[in-house]
Amino acid sequence: MCGWYSRRVPPAISDDALAEFADVLMRVAREIDPNGPQAPDIISLTGTEALVMRWVHHNPGASPSAVAKATALQRSNCSVALRSLVAKGLVERQTAPDDARAVRLQPTALAEESVRKLHAYWADRLRVALDGDDAGVQAAAALLARVDEALRRGDDPASSAR
Repeated sequence: MCGWYSRRVPPAISDDALAEFADVLMRVAREIDPNGPQAPDIISLTGTEALVMRWVHHNPGASPSAVAKATALQRSNCSVALRSLVAKGLVERQTAPDDARAVRLQPTALAEESVRKLHAYWADRLRVALDGDDAGVQAAAALLARVDEALRRGDDPASSAR
């Protein structure tokens, strides 16, 4: 057993199979990277900026502290990314209506347009790769969402399936 994590249940899937699953995920991620050679016409973001932008887009009105916590970024790193996203016109800082001391983050219209272009790019790339065959896409997305959720919580993904 590796020292950096512990398993609560015996593995049902071999380490080799899981490693191959992770390797395939990484290869697919590289192929649909919006900063790659076939990139759509969107504003280029660093990995940290993309992580923060994704969270703000899915959670408009979140505070900077909530974004840092949810993305597991140090507050200083999150602040740098937010300043950059504001400078690029993708995020607006707004005063909370119930507390003038609090800041709420909102994606801008430019961010919404960039996300729309990015989603269209991903859909086109995957549609071509799948040759129109949508068998298993929803099941695969559900599986990946479950793994993502468990990894973010620090859970053993295998235990949540039981």
